Amino acid sequence: MPQKVRVAASSNGVLPEDMLRHILVRLPAKTLCLFRAVSRSWRSLLSDPLFVAAHKSRHPGPLVVTCTSELCQRGGTIEIMDLSGHVVKRIATSMENARLECTRHLDLICVARNEHRSTRHVINPATGDTFALPSRCAKEHAHVKHFFPQSFDFGQVGSTGEYKAIRCVSIDDSESESSPMLCEVITLDDGRHARWRGKQGPPAPVATNRNKSVVVNGVVYFLLEFRRPTFSGDHVEHGSMALFNLETEEWMGIVQGPMPVRNGGYFSLFMELSLVCLDGFLVMAHNPEYSSLDLWFLMDAEESLWNKRYSIDGQHEILFAQPLEILSDGRIVLSAPGRLRLYNPITKTFTDFEMRNSTFVGTYTGSLLSSESTFTSEAERCTVCGCYGTLEAIEPYALCEDCMLHQALLLLQRLEGCAQLDTLSGITN
Repeated sequence: MPQKVRVAASSNGVLPEDMLRHILVRLPAKTLCLFRAVSRSWRSLLSDPLFVAAHKSRHPGPLVVTCTSELCQRGGTIEIMDLSGHVVKRIATSMENARLECTRHLDLICVARNEHRSTRHVINPATGDTFALPSRCAKEHAHVKHFFPQSFDFGQVGSTGEYKAIRCVSIDDSESESSPMLCEVITLDDGRHARWRGKQGPPAPVATNRNKSVVVNGVVYFLLEFRRPTFSGDHVEHGSMALFNLETEEWMGIVQGPMPVRNGGYFSLFMELSLVCLDGFLVMAHNPEYSSLDLWFLMDAEESLWNKRYSIDGQHEILFAQPLEILSDGRIVLSAPGRLRLYNPITKTFTDFEMRNSTFVGTYTGSLLSSESTFTSEAERCTVCGCYGTLEAIEPYALCEDCMLHQALLLLQRLEGCAQLDTLSGITN
């Protein structure tokens, strides 16, 4: 008769650690974050990098990120959801009128202030740490009197793991064909020494609308303002893009879009195009006359070779929808106003999940169990909101630009209130 296998256990009934790992690694991150409060040993186990890596491989995601901002309330709320629309984590941000930048396939996310887009915060969703990007221009551009931020993107250098942001700015707010553009780059890993660095400007004016740029494998693709020529006077084909290498911090020339896109008219075409990253490829999403959603994959940048891998039909189903991800089972994740849509290209059917106030949506591929902070390397923290970044010292405080602006507005309101009281006192006297 075979001998029974006994499960080892201590006198207090605690499971062996290896069995505990096998059980916990199957649970969602939201539950495990709560379990960290059980005991020090559980916190140590659930924060172990090996356990975090094993959990991430078993729950590959991605997670969907949205940002909501309530009226008459300073700050916004970042919601991280699974593909069923269930919120797994909420993060409060102190940024006023916060809106999400469409960062994707990263362990970090970025939010911007709606009415002042030059102010941006990069957030680590796992730890809640925030890095405030400086809004001041690079020292190479200190002589520029007028500074109009136009296009922004944020990504990771594959070879080093560094996180970098790039912005293209104009020194003239007109749409003159000769209006020059400047380019600036910042490395987040520089901590408190992080500064924008002036680089060579783009070869042609880049588009300023949302979803007109994307980072793929360390290269930033900017859709060009193809109604305007390059700064050297050359003609720009419809759907063309300028490429910027985040590692070398140099421009890589211009790539033409798919042939059907090149033949479109400007005013309708510009609204119908967006750039995304799917399956590691640059994808140009084309919604011609809002009748279908064609997904063109760039197969060869040097030859401008494209492949239309998907064409999603249905005018009402895909109206204003943006592709986010292609899942391992082939379904395509789409974001639409107020909804998260999963499209099955085999059955050509949709599965919908409601998302509250989800005008701007991104994806997050990191692990919510990670306890490693991205910004603590020699970085200072704002005395008021606690974000990391390049801070201004006002004894005895160190403030980020956002908090400085908020404090200045409060002071202005108090001064105006005092002036009104003085005026009222003079009238009554």
